[in-house]
Amino acid sequence: MPGVVVSTTMQEELLRLATGISSESKGTVLFRRGDEPRGLYLICSGSVSLTLDAGIFPFPTRTLGPGAILGLPSTISGSAYSLTAEVVDNAQLAFVPRAAVLNCLATNQQLCFEVMELLSSEISGTRAVLKQASPSRQNKA
Repeated sequence: MPGVVVSTTMQEELLRLATGISSESKGTVLFRRGDEPRGLYLICSGSVSLTLDAGIFPFPTRTLGPGAILGLPSTISGSAYSLTAEVVDNAQLAFVPRAAVLNCLATNQQLCFEVMELLSSEISGTRAVLKQASPSRQNKA
């Protein structure tokens, strides 16, 4: 599941809503699986890996670059982050608090539909990974 770059319109809106842009060094953990969601990150430069560190399924690590966002599903749902995000290459990141994201989506239909597309893509990609993993699990049983 490669990272999806969000539209220029969404990037601009997220930068407008961001509390700031931070420079993060390689190895910095932005959030861990199980952490309460504070908001999402827009990658301005560098790269960040997303991993599922539960050891339950062989879920591939994804590395995302500029224009991708991190933490969207948890930011929208309010559920704990399901993945761990770690900076792979020094990165500049814009952080947008959860309340700002939700307020924006409540008033911006275009971005709301883009978020629905992103979340649908995330679900489809996760299902594809699980489907690929399923035959190997059955062979071990």
